[in-house]
Amino acid sequence: MKNLLLAVIVGCLAAFGILKVMGDKASSPPAIPHQSAYERVTSTHTLRCAYAPYDPFLIIETGGGIKGIFHDVVEEAAKRLGLTVVWAEEIGYGNINTGFVTNRYDAFCAGLWPAGSRAATTIFSTAVVWDPVSIWVRGNDTRFDGHIEALNDPAYKIAVMDGDATVSMADVFFPKAGRVTMSQNQTIGEEIAQVTTGKADADFRDYLAADRFMQTSPNSIKDLSPGKPPLMYALTVGFNQGETELKGMFDVVLSDMDRDGTTRRIVKNYLGDKSGLLFYQHSQFEPY
Repeated sequence: MKNLLLAVIVGCLAAFGILKVMGDKASSPPAIPHQSAYERVTSTHTLRCAYAPYDPFLIIETGGGIKGIFHDVVEEAAKRLGLTVVWAEEIGYGNINTGFVTNRYDAFCAGLWPAGSRAATTIFSTAVVWDPVSIWVRGNDTRFDGHIEALNDPAYKIAVMDGDATVSMADVFFPKAGRVTMSQNQTIGEEIAQVTTGKADADFRDYLAADRFMQTSPNSIKDLSPGKPPLMYALTVGFNQGETELKGMFDVVLSDMDRDGTTRRIVKNYLGDKSGLLFYQHSQFEPY
């Protein structure tokens, strides 16, 4: 009798446990499957773009409108893919991945240099254009003429932007030199001004940015290797790490636009006779 009673009690407890587990499962909300940016973009036919102002690649007009080389390139690429672009959010170059993680946008669409400092969180499209980058000093500074390597000395300082490819550039070329580090909230013009005001001795900057700075400050800076840039960086569209399908889709269309001349026509619309400040093939580049 005792054995029978024990068996009944054990059975009741087991049944209660099973029912409780089933009840807990029934009361728990079903797990929401993860949706990749690629899946969201292709199902909604909408691409949400983050951006940052960087004339002439992305220009924010006084009334809030957006234009520029990358604006027009991305709009054309999206059109060919049957997508509508929503220019969702202005951000800084140092916090691009934050919005990927929180699903606020699908791509960074204002032109992005691939850099080791970004590689862990971001993947990059095929090059839209190639951006020649040189080393710039004050216009009247003759200390490094013909001797760029002399900058690799603790006595000198290089202006860089935190989290930007300029950090990697300085580490490779001038590891011994000091740094004047700008925050991502500061502008390219403010970075160059570190050189013109003597706070830094040199900085790495692309031809276009240097040209635009000198339009308002003629001869304020000079190129230490004129006509022979030491670096060439692809300007790309950025995607969240792992979004290889979304990247691949854009790679195909961006390559088509390069081959059929669309990209060059867009660049010429903005740069005119200064279109040569950008390259279209990496083979045009010969290291300094």
